Amino acid sequence: MEIRAQALEKLEYFCLNHLSKYSTQRNFDNGPEYRENVSELSKYISHRILDEVEVLKTSYKKFSYPIIEKFIQEVLWRTYWKGWLEMRPQLWKKYKADLNKLKDEVNKEEYQNATMAQTKIEPFNDWVKELKEHGYLHNHARMWFASIWIFTLNLPWQLGADFFLKHLLDGDPASNTLSWRWVAGLQTRGKNYLATSWNINKFSKKKYNNLKLNENAAPILESENLTIQPLHFDKVDFSNSLLVIHNLDSVFLQKYKNKFQFNHCALMDFNTVLENNFSKKVLDFKSAINIEILTELKNNFGSNLIIKNKDDLLKIITNRNIKNVIMPYLTCGYENDYISEIKTKINISYLVREYDQFCFPFANKGFFAFKDQIPKILAKFVI
Repeated sequence: MEIRAQALEKLEYFCLNHLSKYSTQRNFDNGPEYRENVSELSKYISHRILDEVEVLKTSYKKFSYPIIEKFIQEVLWRTYWKGWLEMRPQLWKKYKADLNKLKDEVNKEEYQNATMAQTKIEPFNDWVKELKEHGYLHNHARMWFASIWIFTLNLPWQLGADFFLKHLLDGDPASNTLSWRWVAGLQTRGKNYLATSWNINKFSKKKYNNLKLNENAAPILESENLTIQPLHFDKVDFSNSLLVIHNLDSVFLQKYKNKFQFNHCALMDFNTVLENNFSKKVLDFKSAINIEILTELKNNFGSNLIIKNKDDLLKIITNRNIKNVIMPYLTCGYENDYISEIKTKINISYLVREYDQFCFPFANKGFFAFKDQIPKILAKFVI
C-alpha cells in the first residue's frame, strides 16, 4: 500500500475506533504489540504525509471538541515546538556545537553501554531495543528514557537527543531537542522531569523489579538567555520557477498544485547529505517517501528530476533557464542547514503554508499561552 494511503487509512481507523478513549488511555505504554491507545500518526505528520489540518479536521468530524481536546492539543504541540524553535534558531546552532564538543564521549563505555542496551536498568534496555527495531517509542517511555539517561546514567542530554533523532521515524528537530531540554529542566527553567519506579510500573504493561533510579536529581541549569528573533517569510516570485519538493512536506504538491503555478518541478533527495545523522531504518523510510513523491511528479508534471546536491540544482537551473527556485518551507534542522548553505550561492525562496505562518507567532511564550490560541487556530483552519 502507498504510504499516503496507509496514513489516511490509519487516521480514519484511529478516529473511528480509539479517538474517543484517547484522553484516558494515552499514557499507558502497552508495548509495540499493542499501540491502539495512541494514534501512531507521528511519522506521517512529521513528514507531512498527513498534514496537521487534515488530521484535525478528520478528528473534529467524528467527535465534539471536549472529547478530543487532548488529542488536538497533542497534534498542536508539534506546531508549538516548531514555532518556538523558529524564533530561537540560535538554540539549534548551540545544540549542534555541543554535539561537536561531545563527539569523543560516544566512544566511552558509559555511552556505549547505554546505546547497546547493556545498562543495569531493565526497562531502559528494553526501550533501546524497541527504538532501534521499530523506530518508535511511546511518548511516556521517551520521557522516562530521557530522564534516566540524564539523571541516572549521567549522560549529556545532547547525546541522548541525537540518539533519538537518529532512530525515530517521527524524529523532528524541534520537538525532539526541546522535549529533551524540558526533561532536563532547561526548557521550563528549574522544573525537570524525573522518572520514578512507581510511575514506570503503573503505566507500563511489563512490570520491573528493583529499579534503582535517581528520583531526586536537581534540574540542569544554564546561564544563557535566549532572545526571540522575528519570523521571516520569503516573498515568492513564481515566474520561470522550479518547485523543489522534499519529504518534510510530502503532501505539498497534492495540496497546492492548483493554487500556485510552477514551470518545472523536481524532488530534493536529502539522504545523501544525511547519512551521518540518521539510522538506515530512518533513511529507508525517507527513501520510500521520495519514491512516492517522484511518482506523483511524473504523473502530474511529467518530471523525473531528482536533486541530490548543489551541482544537480545548478545544472537544472542552467538547462531550464530557471529564474526562481522555490521550496516548501523548511524549519530548523539538518535539511534547512544544508539548504541555507546553498542559499549563499543560489537564490532559493521558501514557500510557507498559511497554517505555519498563522500558528508560529503564537509560540513566543510557553505552551499554556499557545494553548489559549487553539480556538483561533481551529476557527481558521478546521471549523
